[in-house]
Amino acid sequence: MLHHRIIGTGTPIVMLHGVSLDHRHMMDLMEPGIRGSGAWKRIYVDMPGHGGSPARDDIRSQDDLLNAVLDFINAILPDEPFAIAGLSRGSYIARGLVHMIPERISGVALIVPGGNPSSDPGRLPAHQVIVDDASIAPELSEAELWAHENMSVVQRWDIVEKRRQIIAPARARFDAEQDARIMNAFEFSFASAEETTPVTVPSLIVAGRQDSFSGYLDSIDLMHRFPRATLAVLDTAGHALAWERPDVFHALVRDWLERM
Repeated sequence: MLHHRIIGTGTPIVMLHGVSLDHRHMMDLMEPGIRGSGAWKRIYVDMPGHGGSPARDDIRSQDDLLNAVLDFINAILPDEPFAIAGLSRGSYIARGLVHMIPERISGVALIVPGGNPSSDPGRLPAHQVIVDDASIAPELSEAELWAHENMSVVQRWDIVEKRRQIIAPARARFDAEQDARIMNAFEFSFASAEETTPVTVPSLIVAGRQDSFSGYLDSIDLMHRFPRATLAVLDTAGHALAWERPDVFHALVRDWLERM
């Protein structure tokens, strides 16, 4: 059983974090938009090799990671319909679940999807700082400085603190060896079929206009497959768009919940 935390009761939503992160990151992003928005059973999962879920020698591909998550869902939600929200790598696993068990999926949220190894890196925008704060960098450690200078489109102290409290502890427990195996077999074995299958449930696709890691063009390209999707490409936002533009992000989550 994968390590997880369940909050609330009602319609289940499975939450899948990004690479090197854990369930605490998704909780911090999603809870403000969900609280007060109805009866939702939020299932925050640590995928294998992340957080409290140990790495596994039998996970050697993206298919294996997907199957581990599917086994967990079948154990905790046997035959139940559920919605799913995935961030970055988690959004790719979410797409895999939609492909494998479409009859059980009641809604999909894809947060900063795209930028996969097969994508054209020329489609990614160059890193850009839109809101800077020159007072922050001198007070950061060398390890913190890279993320601040290369990932922050918006430089604020509260984002620095979130990285310290949420991202750094998760990365300390991340299994890089397992992830290296997955990266060598990144695309699903059914990728061609998945990339053409329509998804007709209420959906949300959110990208950062200045996201130099996942970009935004891959998100736009998904729209032809999601006839019930809201697409938002947020200016002044990168890969950490939920922290950089929290009010807009939480409003989009609430709208997605309402449509479900």
